[in-house]
Amino acid sequence: MRNLASYIDHTLLKATATPDDIRDLCEEAAMYGFAAVCVNPVYVDLAAHLLAGRQIRGSVRLQN
Repeated sequence: MRNLASYIDHTLLKATATPDDIRDLCEEAAMYGFAAVCVNPVYVDLAAHLLAGRQIRGSVRLQN
């Protein structure tokens, strides 16, 4: 069976999230092998840059 983390989306959707929070989120996703990260639209470009070349998908919250 694959690692349990590979089935989990690591998520940070709070409105007060900072770029440093998103960096931490992406580092944790890479370290533990999460399936995806989910961020607010304002951080999509940053998360995509941080996860480039990794087997981690991105996900975006589109509604409040």
